[in-house]
Amino acid sequence: MSIRRLDTKPVAVRSTNETPKNTAKSASAPLTIKDGFSSGTRTSELARAEKTLTQAPVGAGRLALGSKEAQNAVQTSLSHLNPLKGAQTLLPQPTTFVPANVERDALGMTHVRLDRVHEGVKVFGEQVVTHLDKDGKVSSVTGEQSTVPAGLGRELPKLNTQSAIDIARKEFGAKPDKQPNAERVIYQDKAGKYHSAYRVQMSQIEGQDRPRKMNYLVDANTGKIFESYNEIGGFYGSNRALPKRSTDITAANTTPAEIKDNSTVTSKVTVAQEGNVEKLKLDLDIAHTFKGDLKVTLTSPSGKSAVVHNRTGGGTDDVKGSFDLSEFAGESTKGEWTLTVEDKAKRDTGTLKGWSLNITPKESKPPVETPNNGTVDDTSLYSGKVALETTKKPDGKYTLEDSTRGKGVNTYDAMNKQTASGQTQLTDDNNVWGEATDGARTKAAVDAHYGAAMTYDFMKDVLGRNSIDGAGEALNSFVHVRTNYVNAFWDGTKMSYGDGDGKTSGPLTALDIAGHEITHGLTERTAGLIYRNESGGLNEAFSDIMGAGVEWYASTKNPDVKFNWTVGETAWTPGNGGEDGLRYMNDPTKDGYSIDHYSNYPKQTEVHGSSGIANNAFYLLANGGTNRTSKVEVKDGIGMDKGLKIYYRALAHYMTPNTTFAQAREATIKAATDLYGADSTELAKVKESWTAVGVN
Repeated sequence: MSIRRLDTKPVAVRSTNETPKNTAKSASAPLTIKDGFSSGTRTSELARAEKTLTQAPVGAGRLALGSKEAQNAVQTSLSHLNPLKGAQTLLPQPTTFVPANVERDALGMTHVRLDRVHEGVKVFGEQVVTHLDKDGKVSSVTGEQSTVPAGLGRELPKLNTQSAIDIARKEFGAKPDKQPNAERVIYQDKAGKYHSAYRVQMSQIEGQDRPRKMNYLVDANTGKIFESYNEIGGFYGSNRALPKRSTDITAANTTPAEIKDNSTVTSKVTVAQEGNVEKLKLDLDIAHTFKGDLKVTLTSPSGKSAVVHNRTGGGTDDVKGSFDLSEFAGESTKGEWTLTVEDKAKRDTGTLKGWSLNITPKESKPPVETPNNGTVDDTSLYSGKVALETTKKPDGKYTLEDSTRGKGVNTYDAMNKQTASGQTQLTDDNNVWGEATDGARTKAAVDAHYGAAMTYDFMKDVLGRNSIDGAGEALNSFVHVRTNYVNAFWDGTKMSYGDGDGKTSGPLTALDIAGHEITHGLTERTAGLIYRNESGGLNEAFSDIMGAGVEWYASTKNPDVKFNWTVGETAWTPGNGGEDGLRYMNDPTKDGYSIDHYSNYPKQTEVHGSSGIANNAFYLLANGGTNRTSKVEVKDGIGMDKGLKIYYRALAHYMTPNTTFAQAREATIKAATDLYGADSTELAKVKESWTAVGVN
């Protein structure tokens, strides 16, 4: 995202009804799946649970979709959403729910996030989240759906994918720095009507003051662009495939092999390179008159086998696509790999046209020493003396690579290039970073590394989450991006920090800016709030809120960190003593751009300006105070710790990509009810704070 603006395919699980239960509404009226959380308070039990919130039960966090626990939760959710499965019904065409993620929280609840697909085509931005209690029973459901017209997914678009890309490229008006891509979707316009469409994505990040990763929703029949938005700053930047590493091993067999009726065909490739498999992808191309006849197995040189396809697919023909085979992790790469295709039924024949392997080997790294002395002897630009976790290399030098937190907190030097890439190390001889004798390039890196570490610790200690994905995802930062660059942004996989121009800003590595950027990653991996309209304003607000949370958390550990409600003040306009910043959560209107009340939303819908609504709601919840526009006072806030827990729980478990401000209010109400009870002061203050900013 732009700091000035502060700024796998899952397995489809089919159900039998177009809409969840309570389907009485017409096609033109949104169908809301009502939430059914218990109104019972159990105050003392909930209070005890809240006090130990970060002491998550065994298995808390993101569950692997292929795990037994996740699959059971998914199946339970589908059975709840579609109680008439297998029965005759006059309801519309079948819905497919594709599991996006399954998470277990510190209260023992499990939350299943499901993407909606209609007749084989993804419905853009629509999700359902089911909430299972400790006993594994569905207690409530979050999400909204309208009825999609039957046949809309099956109809053949008049435009093909390339035509949609060409239309979007013309609107983009520049040469993309990556190959554009497009996917067929079903899109709901502002009037509530559904259309066959393409979602086209193209980016221009290198050398841009305001990097773009644009999304265009293009009518698949007329070419009209329904809407466009820049996902830098809070959309699914992580859903693009990562580029292959240069060390990847590939092997292919393109010799066609006939698949005779009721017979077995084997095909082999030989890998000469030695190594151990980290990831393996099989690309397969089989033409066959009946897919349900075939069983396809891959066998490694050691004899380990994995079934790729086992007579599924009904009457559709051909088996073609890419398959990620995690079963081979740790296997030796070298030797003969065998693909076996068995025709298991009579009357159908085909051809194994070709297949290939792409193997990512485990990197061979020399042994390293990771000091963990906790000595507060590193000097930052903005946070005084800090203690950095680093790594000692075999040559005796230290690098900003911290293996003590999740899967790593790492800081690299972008070398003033237009785009951050590679892993150019910043090194130090004595592991005392930022001292007077260190080079200028080290200074900003200390703050970036400290900011990422504090953000990881904040999520763990306050939110009870293991990094942004709930499974320890590495946090990678790049400093010294471009020259005199007044910007910082999250691009879906990493943080990039400019050094500033010395006038408008210094290096954009302040604690709350680091927390803000990394929270965009948290939002992507949870609710996925789409970066436009009201959901975009909420996306920005959650980054400001959690960024303030990181600054607050660090201030409880480090006396040199001063917490306040101004965003980015330590880095903004050097020499002003922190008097101004990018935004003001206690008074959003102070910047002359942002709004603090929903009544003004039609006048300011840009996501950074509208973020002031939720920013001020959170300020009033945590701190108490009076909204400038409404003059409504919230007496005695509940404090940062409780406020942050409520907002995080709402984001992670009760929001979906298109959540509005009103729905955000409901999400925080549900979160507060879970944590503190239906009769709690905390819940009452949540309601009061949203009312003060005009959201009811």
